[in-house]
Amino acid sequence: MGLPMWFMPEWRGKMMTLDQSSAQALPEYSQVFSSVEGNTSFYALPDQQRLQQWLQQVEAPFRFCFKIPRDISHSRDMLQALNGPAGKPFGQFLNTIQTTAPDKLGVIMLQLPATFDASRIGQLIAVLDELLSSRWSGGQPLSLAVECRHLSFFDKTVNEPVLLRELANRQVDRVMFDTRGIMAEQGDDEELLDAQRKKPRMPVHAVATGMNPVVRFIGYRYFAANHTYLQQWFGKLNQWLAEGRSPYVFWHTAGNRDVPEFHRWIMQHYWQQEVEWPGEQAAGVTGDLWG
Repeated sequence: MGLPMWFMPEWRGKMMTLDQSSAQALPEYSQVFSSVEGNTSFYALPDQQRLQQWLQQVEAPFRFCFKIPRDISHSRDMLQALNGPAGKPFGQFLNTIQTTAPDKLGVIMLQLPATFDASRIGQLIAVLDELLSSRWSGGQPLSLAVECRHLSFFDKTVNEPVLLRELANRQVDRVMFDTRGIMAEQGDDEELLDAQRKKPRMPVHAVATGMNPVVRFIGYRYFAANHTYLQQWFGKLNQWLAEGRSPYVFWHTAGNRDVPEFHRWIMQHYWQQEVEWPGEQAAGVTGDLWG
């Protein structure tokens, strides 16, 4: 369970200690959460020194769920990009993690652009097969998840069954981004409107095709208004856990300034767990549930 990032200045004095800096915030974040969305790798891969620092700042079972760089995922030909210049630094990035801290690598997420439709499923499968090959796995198969953002992949009559079958055959999971709450909320303030512009509006089909289904959730800013959606996920997550799966869940809010409070509220109301913060001079308690 985690958030989209491990530091915001607004978290100081709450989840973070008052004097916390972005460079040193990860250890405090990892006292509360057992994973994080690696959005940074989507925009630019960290240099080797910074990556090594991140890996050293956390203890197992903490896991990074990095995104494949957009230079690959958003290229016209993903396979060509993966095997070309863009793929070389990504391969080095994976190799560093696999050779120094393989136990800290969670699901690698492939976020497809909204223009990538089901007519290109052959390209998607070719890329997944390449990523699952020994060239990229370093002898340890990667855990992969795909986030589709084109409505053609949600067509239950033709395209979605094909997608789900191909993913299941490879034990690749699907990223399920639940934006129902934020899209339904009414308001005209910029924080809400910005979130509604940037987040995808997609159906929610909660299907696990591998052992590590990934859920990203952004709901109403009034936490209690998310009850129906959260009850649905509470049931589904417990089902997956009972099946022996290890789901990843990442909470978002509009602007993310209050997302630690959202997590705390969820843990209190649905798992009856109290979450303490380093900013309150104590360690968190949720890592064991989602380790």
